[in-house]
Amino acid sequence: MSIQFLGMIGHRLSSETIAPVGPIFDRDYIVRFAQTHEAAGFDRLLVGHWSDQPDGFLVTALAGLSTQKIQYLLAHRPGFVSPTLAARKFATLEHLLGGRLAVHIISGGNDAEQRRDGDYLDHDQRYARTDAFLDIVRRVDQRAAGGYSQRFLSGRAGLVRHSPAAKTASSDLFWRLVGSGHRRRRQTCRRLRAVGRVAGANRRDHPARTRRSGETPA
Repeated sequence: MSIQFLGMIGHRLSSETIAPVGPIFDRDYIVRFAQTHEAAGFDRLLVGHWSDQPDGFLVTALAGLSTQKIQYLLAHRPGFVSPTLAARKFATLEHLLGGRLAVHIISGGNDAEQRRDGDYLDHDQRYARTDAFLDIVRRVDQRAAGGYSQRFLSGRAGLVRHSPAAKTASSDLFWRLVGSGHRRRRQTCRRLRAVGRVAGANRRDHPARTRRSGETPA
């Protein structure tokens, strides 16, 4: 098992010890931050998701176009974008970055944070919605057209004409596992690795990579 080093990119200079500096979307900072991590040999940058900060898709696009090799891990919360549209956005961004994109699906662990964007589902309902979201996104990615009707999501599963350039099923940092119990976590990790193997078989030019790293604790 190989070790990967991840950084985390924001939209402007700030930290636990540094007060926010510069414009809310600091293009120069984002470019400089991403290029510095690439030069230092980091493998991947996590782009987080918060209800009071700029859109991570655009942060990822700007950072990705300013670098050549470093990978990106984009956090995404189900519930605010339809799964069919999300699948197209993921595929489009991945093509833009030449396959250097993985998606970090987060169900949301803070009720107040979720409600800022109008989400009033409780913890267990959010995780159930994430399961439904991933099932639908997978169907769209596999070009399985047709209707879908879940407890929290419904519509028609459209086609992604531009399938992802690379397929990654990762068990690390997968927050849908938080609070789900050890048995369910193990089952989900096995399922993710199986998805990665299938994706790799379908696209020989960009083999899937599965990582057997530990699960994110609650």
